[in-house]
Amino acid sequence: MPTSEQRYRIYYSKHGFIRYTSNLDLQKIWERALRRAGITLAYSQGFHPQAKIQQASPLPLGMESEEEMVDIWTDGEYIHPACKDALNAFLPQGLVILTIEAVDLTEKALQQRLLASDYRIYSLADPNRKPLEALYAIIDSSESIPFTKHNGKTYDISPLILTCDLREENNGTPYLFLSLSNTPQATTRPDHILQFCQYDPADTLIIRQKIHFSRHD
Repeated sequence: MPTSEQRYRIYYSKHGFIRYTSNLDLQKIWERALRRAGITLAYSQGFHPQAKIQQASPLPLGMESEEEMVDIWTDGEYIHPACKDALNAFLPQGLVILTIEAVDLTEKALQQRLLASDYRIYSLADPNRKPLEALYAIIDSSESIPFTKHNGKTYDISPLILTCDLREENNGTPYLFLSLSNTPQATTRPDHILQFCQYDPADTLIIRQKIHFSRHD
């Protein structure tokens, strides 16, 4: 890796209709916004060079997030943390940069350090507690939660549920809190659990609250 390269981590939120944008399109959005802001990105080698942009843990379609992370590499260009306001002007509605920080080039990729993700699940079909209480009861009482992957293999995802409980916002709005394993070796998603409970994910608003990582070397 050329020593002139610089690595930065962008923390951002994702709300509203942008949650229906695919991760491939989101990658293009970041590349286009950074280019329009005058930031020169570093590119991979080979026949089809790609901008060096790595998302920490891409969200499934339809989910919102309070704090996502994306690492970018510049071609030696310094990015001041205060430029986040200028960068935000080039992002579509719903994507908002929270902070920007410099990262050591030798630090492991975020994907390799994933541990868990915390989610809040709100009921859109019924704002009362009953639907969420029913969901919680099913999850809490299930000895196993089978999930079938695209390749046809079925496995139990219940051990990947680290925390599950009912909580309330300060204004009394109820939500189901889930902390789920998100390691490269064992991961699951809240919509997989909702499907097991025969609850349509489209009737919910799922917000990722936080991503947990192991300490970097």
